[in-house]
Amino acid sequence: MPVCNKKDGMNSQLSESLILTVDDAEENLDLLEIIFQAEKATPIKANSGIKALEIAKELGSQIDLVITDIRMPVMDGIQLTEKLRELLGWQVPIVLLTADRKTDERLTAGLRAGANDYLNKPINEVELLTRSTSMIRLKKAFDENSALQKSLELKVVERTIEVEMTRDVTMFALAKLAEYRDPETGGHLERIREYSKALAIRLQKFGPYQKQIGQNFAMDIYKASPLHDIGKVGIPDRILLKPGKLDADEFEIMKQHSAMGGMTLYKAEERLLTVNSFLAMAKEISFCHHEKWDGSGYPGGIKGEEIPLAARIMALADVYDALISKRVYKDPMSHEESHDIIMKSKGAHFDPAVVDAYEAIQYEFVKIKDSFKDEE
Repeated sequence: MPVCNKKDGMNSQLSESLILTVDDAEENLDLLEIIFQAEKATPIKANSGIKALEIAKELGSQIDLVITDIRMPVMDGIQLTEKLRELLGWQVPIVLLTADRKTDERLTAGLRAGANDYLNKPINEVELLTRSTSMIRLKKAFDENSALQKSLELKVVERTIEVEMTRDVTMFALAKLAEYRDPETGGHLERIREYSKALAIRLQKFGPYQKQIGQNFAMDIYKASPLHDIGKVGIPDRILLKPGKLDADEFEIMKQHSAMGGMTLYKAEERLLTVNSFLAMAKEISFCHHEKWDGSGYPGGIKGEEIPLAARIMALADVYDALISKRVYKDPMSHEESHDIIMKSKGAHFDPAVVDAYEAIQYEFVKIKDSFKDEE
């Protein structure tokens, strides 16, 4: 490959650039190597398109420029360009070399395949270095822009995580405040969210609700479930703090906590301009976790699948925790006693599919119960 118009001491910006040169003629590769090494660039030689792809897979976007001959056996420069674009995207510039003056159609095909530029043989060294410098400037600009974009994306992700963590901690703190007004304090909220998440994960894998449970369902219910009794902040102390069972009238007032909590979260949700799956689920749980499968629950007396799935899951988790916990009016039940009550309530109080999920993972419930014990 003869060289025309050799430059003399051009001030090159190619220093330390990694240039992949591709040609089936060894002498052409050697000449390109001499030219680029004189500019303190690092040429990497490939004597076929297949070899070039192997190098590209290994080095990826570390390559600053690809210069490839169009006419090569097995895989020509156009085919190589297509495969390099699939492999590297558009970050690495590609320049085609051609010795044929009648290759408009092939050059058009090469440019359509993703090449950025082309040069005719014999190579004009000044033109080669000038075009190469322009292409590498393009690559560096692309790299800088990508780095900036990744930095901005990382900052956005970090800020989003920070906001979400703040939200989750704040919501849990609010739920804790409501719980502290209740004499039945302890590890209740911690257990409730663990029970709910375990049931959600099981239902995501087995049973009739697999298609209803999205990827974020289990984590949403884990975060939302502590807010189930947030409405208790609106219940008078004489009822909430009564050391014993409530009479009928008192119980009617206590039942209002579901609607109070649900409406509070509904008002919070209304203030958002977008749908928030976590807050929407918390609202459903607060409103409906005392509804029953057979329609005998409160506040709405809805039944079956009219009750949101998250609330059906929460209903079982909440009852189980009440059964195994000590109250001023009762001693804690064993897991076996609680399990028997849950199973007998299948199809009446609880969704049968949720009970089936509970039965399959009941010993996870025991581990959770033992891990988050009530404070003395």
